[in-house]
Amino acid sequence: MFYKYELNQLVEQTLFGPGHVEVTEDYLNGRIAEDLQTKLDNNTELNLYEFKKNKKGEEYSESYTNEVSMADNGIFIIQVRNNKHKTYMPKDQNIAQEVGHFPFCWVLVDTRPESKSILVQLKHDAFGNPDDVVALITTYLTRELGIASMNWAIKTTKRLCVGSIWDIVRIRTADDKDRVKTLSITVDKKRANENNEVDKALQLILDKLAAPEGEFKVASDDEAHKILDESKEDVRNIVDMLIENKYRMKVGFNKSGTVEYGKDTEAIYGVDDEVINQFAGGESVMLDSGKQGYRVVPWLDMVTPDNDSHTYIVAEKKKKNGRGRKK
Repeated sequence: MFYKYELNQLVEQTLFGPGHVEVTEDYLNGRIAEDLQTKLDNNTELNLYEFKKNKKGEEYSESYTNEVSMADNGIFIIQVRNNKHKTYMPKDQNIAQEVGHFPFCWVLVDTRPESKSILVQLKHDAFGNPDDVVALITTYLTRELGIASMNWAIKTTKRLCVGSIWDIVRIRTADDKDRVKTLSITVDKKRANENNEVDKALQLILDKLAAPEGEFKVASDDEAHKILDESKEDVRNIVDMLIENKYRMKVGFNKSGTVEYGKDTEAIYGVDDEVINQFAGGESVMLDSGKQGYRVVPWLDMVTPDNDSHTYIVAEKKKKNGRGRKK
């Protein structure tokens, strides 16, 4: 999930930090990068915590284990773990027991001035709502750097993909910058649209297989082959039907990852696990540019710039339900 962050001054005034440096957005963004780099160099965790309430309404502090794993020119990768529990039944016992379970997700924080972005790995077994992860990190930074005391605030917004799917494809593939490599369609069990043969056929497949959900995927490694060819009327009609009947569609691009499309759909980008693991492990490789580096950097350079298919909404932290530590 892709987020932008910006630093906003709440009260117009001139402040100076250490060394009589004027407090500006660039200054504070530099402080963010310095703090994350210091935590990496000192092998120190970020102090991530939030206040929750248990079933009795009693407030307690929940801390989250984390690690700044690697950095490269203002790009940081952080591992954030959640606190969960699993129930299991020991052998030869009649009483179930709970054990700690700490699934993690990766977070990329790109503090480069032209980027200022946070990307959260979608892992629902770790965090159901990536907005919560962004809130943990920005709350930490606000507290650690004393941003609020200087009458500044960190504002985060979540990127959405809007407009026609053809607009998204057209923008990304212009001048052969990229191409569509895969198209995946998630078919949910629902009442078929009797007026549409494709919709009826997809639902019939689920019925025959007695499956509640399925995924149909087409892919091609042939650069000369177009999976989504807008000039073909039958292809355009099928895609428009899928959108009209609210099917979830993922368009996989060769270079810029995967976009999950729908009305006001959150921008989701796919990247090979190997790219993330190499960065987290500090394994640099030879890039297409002929220089040694991390593949995550050109990938970020591809997905970060805004275009006409992007809009943003304020990221909102999920409301707590009072269930306490069990999730």
